[in-house]
Amino acid sequence: MKLSLSTVSLLCSFLLMLSCGNGSGSGSGAETAAGDEEEGSPNVLLLIIDTLRADHLSCYGYHRETSSCIDSLAASGTRWKNCVAQAPWTPASVASIMSGLTVREHAVGRHSDGDHGLAPDMPVMSVLFSEDGYRTCGIFNVAHFTVLHGYARGFDHHTCNEMGDLPAEVSINEFLEWLQTSDREKPFLAVLHLFDPHHPYDPPDGYRNLYLADDTVTSTRWQISEDGTEVLHPEHLEHYLAWYDGEIRYLDDQLSLLFRNLREMGYGENTIVVLAADHGEEFLERGWVEHGHQYHQEMIHVPLIASGPGIPPGEVVEEYVGNFDILPTLAALCGIETEAVFSGVDLLGDETLEPRPIPSGRQMAIGRMLDGTPVCAVTFDGFKGVVISREETEEYFMFDLLADPGETVPLPADSNMVRMLDYYRSTPALYTPRPLRELEQSTTDALRDLGYF
Repeated sequence: MKLSLSTVSLLCSFLLMLSCGNGSGSGSGAETAAGDEEEGSPNVLLLIIDTLRADHLSCYGYHRETSSCIDSLAASGTRWKNCVAQAPWTPASVASIMSGLTVREHAVGRHSDGDHGLAPDMPVMSVLFSEDGYRTCGIFNVAHFTVLHGYARGFDHHTCNEMGDLPAEVSINEFLEWLQTSDREKPFLAVLHLFDPHHPYDPPDGYRNLYLADDTVTSTRWQISEDGTEVLHPEHLEHYLAWYDGEIRYLDDQLSLLFRNLREMGYGENTIVVLAADHGEEFLERGWVEHGHQYHQEMIHVPLIASGPGIPPGEVVEEYVGNFDILPTLAALCGIETEAVFSGVDLLGDETLEPRPIPSGRQMAIGRMLDGTPVCAVTFDGFKGVVISREETEEYFMFDLLADPGETVPLPADSNMVRMLDYYRSTPALYTPRPLRELEQSTTDALRDLGYF
């Protein structure tokens, strides 16, 4: 694989600038979702689970058994223990997954003149794989991924359920039907964006009360306070957590059926399965709910699991990585040569994965706290730095994620962390994102109903 990393690449500049830190990796695991297809270019199934916190999966240490299928996938392959989302909300985060770039570089998000989608000339996963001879399928479940947003580019089959109200089994069945009718002579790339854990939490029958002794709370939406903001009543917290976990358990069962179907269809031994998430979710850890407004671990610590050909089985990697590493890693595994600029790296390459800064940010209004204050974060070697920009001052601080995993004690940011934060904030956009001033009313209504306006 040939990668041309530009001199403005965040990774190269950071590694030249910094010399501190160390990393490690260790492993354990067993079992796969595989079958017995002939050798050749590997198939790729990328599962992007919306709003999935890493710490609500059993394989990441959760106290409930929510994810037996995902746990088996992790045991059969590699699980990255500390994966960082590049943004705490969907459009910017998924754009980083699809492009291998930071939010500052791809610039997808909400600007002062409205939302912006993928730049028409930006190399993205679907285009790179299609140009390399792959048949491609993209199935998405919220209105950020329409044709207008640029997400049909490179996909032979592209659909977007704008309301995000379809359960995982519908998207999975659509994918399996496409798989049966598309050209089997070609390897496939399929990207499935599954929306089940996203608010409002309303797991199907059999899952709603799975983790509840009683179900006295009936509403799946937050309570509306007098000033119009949405808040979660603390006495209802356990119900919402149980419903959220029920959504995860339902999704996990659907993935088990998906993997069984892939084996029966002969897609397995030569299929790479990657499970990722765009962001997490807050449940009153900072006095608020949902996502998009801050950079604590409940928001940006996401699962990353891969299994299949070329992926070491039974590995657990401790080093901090990012969602922007997914594309360069898959391109390397599939032998795709490209001149595309990536800030992410090949996580399975020959070179030792050294500690490096993993940035998280949002564009303009979406890079702000609840009160409108701009904020961004960088995670590096067990520490997270944050900078909050107020009218006349800038506040830098950091957390020791190993000693203080709950991020309760902010520490003064050291000079290296300040330099990393300032460098990330000054990173120029590599592409001009597509303005979305003419969103169809149905798309606008769908996004508003989900709380994005």
